[in-house]
Amino acid sequence: MPTPSWQDVAATAQEFRDASIGRIQPPVSDLPQDLPRNVTSIPKRVLTRDEVLITETVPEELVSSLASGKLSSTAVVNAFLRRAVVAQKLTNCITELLPEEALSRAEFLDEYYAEHRSPIGPLHGLPISVKEHIGMKGKGLNAGFVSWWDRKGEEDSHVLRILWRAGCVFYARTTQPQTLMHLETSSNLYGVTVNPFNRDLTSGGSSGGEGALIGLRGSCLGIGSDIGGSIRSPAANCGLYGFRPSSYRVPVQGWTVTMSSEEQILGVIGPLSTSLEGIKLFMKTIVSAKPWLVEPSCLPLPWKNLGLEQAVGHGKKLRVAVLWSDNVVKPHPPITRALTEVVNKLKNVPAVELVDWKPYNHDEAWEIIASLYFADGAHEETDAINASGEPWRPLSKFIIQENPYVKHLSVEEIWKWTGRREEYRCKYAEIWNQTATSTGPHGEPADMVDVILAPVGPGAAPPLDCAKYWGYTSQWNLLDYPALVFPVSKVDSNVDDIEEGYEPMNEKDAFNYRLSSLVLPRQWSNIPEAGATFNNLQPRALPNAPNGYTPERLDCPSTRPTVRDAGDLSDSEKQWLDTRLGKTIDPMRDLLQRINIPSFDGPSYITTNENNRSALPNIGIAMSGGGYRALLNGAGVIAAFDGREQNATSPGHIGGLLQSATYLSGLSGGGWLVGSLFMNNFTTVSDSLNDPSNTIWQFDQSIFEGPDRGKIQLLDTADYFKTIQNQVTDKRDAGFNRSVTDYWGRALSFQLINATDGGPAYTWSSIALADNFKQGDTPFPVLVADGRAPDELLISGNTTVYEFNPFELGTWDPTTYGFVPVEFLGSNFSNGELAPGVQCVRGFDNAGFIMGTSSSLFNQFLLNVNTTSIPSFAKDFITDILTSIGQDNNDIADYTPNPFYGYRNSTSRNAQSGRLTLVDGGEDLQNIPLHPLIQPNRQVDVIFAVDSSADTDNVWPNGTSLVATYQRNLNSSGIGNGTSFPSIPDTNTFVNLGLNTRPTFFGCNSSNTTSMTPLIVYIPNHPYVFQSNVTTFTSSYNTSARNAMVQNGYNVATMGNATVDPQWPVCVGCAILSRSLERTETQVPRACEECFQRYCWDGTTNSTRPGPYEPSFKGQALLVSGAATNLRGNGLVAVVAAVVVGLMIVVVI
Repeated sequence: MPTPSWQDVAATAQEFRDASIGRIQPPVSDLPQDLPRNVTSIPKRVLTRDEVLITETVPEELVSSLASGKLSSTAVVNAFLRRAVVAQKLTNCITELLPEEALSRAEFLDEYYAEHRSPIGPLHGLPISVKEHIGMKGKGLNAGFVSWWDRKGEEDSHVLRILWRAGCVFYARTTQPQTLMHLETSSNLYGVTVNPFNRDLTSGGSSGGEGALIGLRGSCLGIGSDIGGSIRSPAANCGLYGFRPSSYRVPVQGWTVTMSSEEQILGVIGPLSTSLEGIKLFMKTIVSAKPWLVEPSCLPLPWKNLGLEQAVGHGKKLRVAVLWSDNVVKPHPPITRALTEVVNKLKNVPAVELVDWKPYNHDEAWEIIASLYFADGAHEETDAINASGEPWRPLSKFIIQENPYVKHLSVEEIWKWTGRREEYRCKYAEIWNQTATSTGPHGEPADMVDVILAPVGPGAAPPLDCAKYWGYTSQWNLLDYPALVFPVSKVDSNVDDIEEGYEPMNEKDAFNYRLSSLVLPRQWSNIPEAGATFNNLQPRALPNAPNGYTPERLDCPSTRPTVRDAGDLSDSEKQWLDTRLGKTIDPMRDLLQRINIPSFDGPSYITTNENNRSALPNIGIAMSGGGYRALLNGAGVIAAFDGREQNATSPGHIGGLLQSATYLSGLSGGGWLVGSLFMNNFTTVSDSLNDPSNTIWQFDQSIFEGPDRGKIQLLDTADYFKTIQNQVTDKRDAGFNRSVTDYWGRALSFQLINATDGGPAYTWSSIALADNFKQGDTPFPVLVADGRAPDELLISGNTTVYEFNPFELGTWDPTTYGFVPVEFLGSNFSNGELAPGVQCVRGFDNAGFIMGTSSSLFNQFLLNVNTTSIPSFAKDFITDILTSIGQDNNDIADYTPNPFYGYRNSTSRNAQSGRLTLVDGGEDLQNIPLHPLIQPNRQVDVIFAVDSSADTDNVWPNGTSLVATYQRNLNSSGIGNGTSFPSIPDTNTFVNLGLNTRPTFFGCNSSNTTSMTPLIVYIPNHPYVFQSNVTTFTSSYNTSARNAMVQNGYNVATMGNATVDPQWPVCVGCAILSRSLERTETQVPRACEECFQRYCWDGTTNSTRPGPYEPSFKGQALLVSGAATNLRGNGLVAVVAAVVVGLMIVVVI
C-alpha cells in the first residue's frame, strides 16, 4: 500500500474530528454563512438558555452547584459539548470531542452522587478541556506534526490521572501548532485557530486551541503547556486567566514533545480559565494530590492559600514593581494604557506600594533561551516535519530556520550556555534583592518587591503569522518564575492609535511598530476582508424598496390591500404572537431561576403554566423620547435587559428580560433606538457601540456634518448633503410630497442604519420579512406618532395616536380606528379600498422616514442651522428647503395620499383630507409610548416604562408622561376607547416623594380598576455614574460621553447592578409575575409582598411646589473627557470588543 500523502493524513485527521463533532446530539443549529470578525455573541444565538447559563458560569460556581446537586454532571457536560461544537465552527479550536466517554463519565458521577449524596472529589462533574499533546490513553498524540498522526497515548498522563480522581470529566481535546513552538496555533493537520474577538487575528499559542475554546466559553477550565509563553499568550489574546507555574510543580509525565528529556529550558503544564478561582482550583487539586510521590522530580511543596497579610507579613505592604517596557520592543499603546489603568487603581490601595522595575538585559535573555531551545540544532523538529513532506508553517520557519541562535551544540557548548543561564538568573536575583528595604535576622535581604506587573506581550493579539516577539513571556521561562495572566481591558478605537513619529530601537521594535498599523482599530480598513463582514453589526440584507428612497407604483398582489377595522389584532400579529409567546417561555424561566425569588419556585411556575399561555406573563417595554439622550439612556436599559450582553446574566443583573418581552415600543429618541436595533438585525447594544468601522452610533460627528468617512460611509459633508437632497428630490419628482421629515429621516439613517448612504432602500415593513422576527426570536417593535394637521394645537385629550408596527400603520383611537398595511403606504386608498386599476405603491415606508416621523420635533434642529458651525453651503441648502416647504409646516411628516381618506367620515378628523400629516409622538406630552401597550387586545400585564424625558428645568423626568396618559384615559370624550391605566399622582408629588429618583410601580392593586390594567414599572433617568441630563437638542456626543450615557442607563435599569438595592432583581421578577399570579390564583410570595411595599406608589400625594430638582449621584461618577474613555462597568462593556489586552504578574517563590 502506498504511503499516504500529508494531505491525505490531514484529511483523515479532520474527518476524524468532524465525526466526533457529528456525534453530538441533538445537532447544533447551523451558523451564519458570512461570519463577522467578532463571533463572541454567536453561541448565545444557537444554544438554549440553559446551555448558555451553564457554560457562562465560572468553574468555582459550577463545582459548587455540582457538589450540592443543583446541577447534574450530565447537563453540564452536554452543555459544554454543544458549546464546544459552536466554538470549533467559529475558530477551529478542536482536534477531537469525546461525547461517549464524557457522557458515560457524567452518568457515573450522577449515579455516584445519587447514591452517596456527596461529590466524588473537589472537581466532581466539572468538564475540563485538554491540549492535544497531553496524553490520553488510546488517543492521538501528534504534537502538531503530520508524521506523528498515528501515535497514541499508552496511558493517561499523570496530570490527567490526578484530575480524574478528583472527579472531573474530559470532553474536548484542542489544537496546537506545528512543532508546538509558535505563539500562534497553526498546523497542516487542522489549519489555523483564530481569535474569537477578531477572526483576522491569532488566538495565541501554542495553547491557542484552549484560548479560543475558553474565550468562547466552550470550556471554563482547560489544560495547556508553556515553554515560551504558550499558556500566557492565548490567555492574554482571548481575555482569560492563565498560569505558568514554575517547573516541577505540575507533573508532565505522559505528554509528547520533541527533545522530551532535555533539561536546559523546561516546559510546564498549567491551567487557563475564565476565573482566577478556576486557576486556584486547578493548582490546589494538583498539588494536594502530592504528585512527587509518583513523579519524584516534582517539588514536595504544599499548596498555600494565603491572604495578603499572611503573604507579605502583618502591617506590611504588598510591593509591586512595574515593568513598562523590556527596552527591546516597546509595547503598543493599548498595552501601556491597560498597564496605566491597573497602576492607577493600585495607587488607591493603601496596602500596596508601587515601584518601577528596570529591566536587566532582556535582549541577552533571549539570546540565552533561544540558544538552549534547540540544542540539537532542531533536528528532531526538522525530521518530524520532513518525514511526511508537509510544508513548513511560517512561524516554524521563523523560530527554527530563520533563528540565528539555532545551532547543533556540543556537550561543551551546552555547558557554556547553561552556565550563562545560571549567571543571568543569579544577576536577576541580585537585582531583585536590591529592592529590599530591610534585612532579616541573619542579614539576608527582606521586604523586597513581591511581584512584577508586566505586559504579556508587545501588543494585543497580532494578525496571523506575525507573533514573532517572545521576549515578554520567554523572559520568565528562562528565569523559571511563575507568571499569572489576568484580563484588563480591550483595544479602544477612540483612544488607542499609532504613536506617530516613534523611532524604533532596533529591527524587532521596528517590526512591532509596523504591526501597530494592522492591529489598532483605526487602521483596520487595511486588513483584508477574508470573506467576512467587518464587524458584529448584521446588515439585515432586506433593502426591499424597488427604487431606493423613491416610492414606486407597481402591480398589487392578488389580494388587494385594504384598510381594516381596529376591533382586533391583525391576523398577521396573531399568527406572530403564537410563535413569539412560545419563545418567551425559556428565557423567562431562566430569568426567574437566576432572580431566585425566596420561597417561590419561579421556573416551576412557568413550567406548570407553559401550556396555558393566557396564564403566563405578557411583558411590554416602552422607550421614551428625548433625542440622543433618550437613545443612549434607553440603550443602557436595553443592554441591561438583554441576556446576550456580557455579564447581563450575572448576579445582580436582569438580562433575559428583553428575550422574555412580547412588545417593544419607542418614540422619538427611543424610536431611533428601537428602529436602529431592528434595522440592524436586532443586534445588541454593545455591538452597535463597538463597531470598529464607525458605521453607526458615531454621534461625535454632528448630524449636520454627516458621518465620518469610513468603510461604509464614504461621503464628505458636501457629498452627504447632496446625496440626501438628491434622494428626497427623486421622491418629489416621482409625484410624492416631501417634508422636512424626509431630510431629517435621511440624515438619521446615516447614523442609525449599517448600510451605504444610510440604506435608502431599507423599509420598515421588511422587519416582518426577517427570519429572526418571523421565527419569534425578537419582540414586536412599535413606533408612535401623533396625527396633527399643520397649525393645529395639540394636547393629549384630542390627539389621535398612530402606531407603526412591522405589518401596519394605524390607530386604536375611536377617531380613525383603522389600520392599513405599512408596506403599501403611498397607495391611493379611498373609503378603505384601492379603486380597480389603481396600482400599489411600495417603498414609501422607508425606515429612516418612519423613525424621523416619530421624532419630527427634531426638525427644529434644522430650523436652528444658523447657530451651528456647518458650512455655509449646508446652511443655504437647509434654508432653501424650509423656504420651499414653508416653515409653518416644519414639524410634520407628510403621508400623502392619506390612506384613511373617506374612512370613518363620522368620527375621523381628517377623513376628508387628501393628506395625512403626522408629528413627533411626544408632542401630546405622552412622551413614553404606552399607547400601543395598554390596548386590551394585546393583553400586556406589565410595562417597563423607561423615561428619559426633559420635564424639569434641569432636564430630568418628573412623571409628566405618565400623567398625560392617565388623564387621557379619564377624558370624557372617550378618546381612551376602553383602555385602562393605573392612577398616577401629579408631577409635584413625583418630585416631592422621590418617585422620579428610583423605579416606581403603579397599579399594584388591580382591584382598584374595573378592567384589566397593566402594572407600570416606571424607570426614570437618574444620575448613577454620569450626569445624563443632556439637553434634548444636543446634536453630538464624543465617544466618552456616549459610552457614559449608556453605562448610566445600564445602572438605572439594574439599580447599580443591585448595589443600591440587592433585592431589585427579585422585585423585577415579582413585577413580571404580578398579574399572572392573580390570574392563576397563586399565593403572592412574601418576598414579592415586601417588594410591592417598597416600590409601589401607595396613593400618598404631596402637591406642594418643589424646589429645584438636582439629584445626586447614586454611584461613583465616571471620568469623561474630550477623548474617549474605556467605560467598563460591572455590566456592559461599552468599548470596542476587538482584541483583548491582558497583563501578567511574575513572582519569585
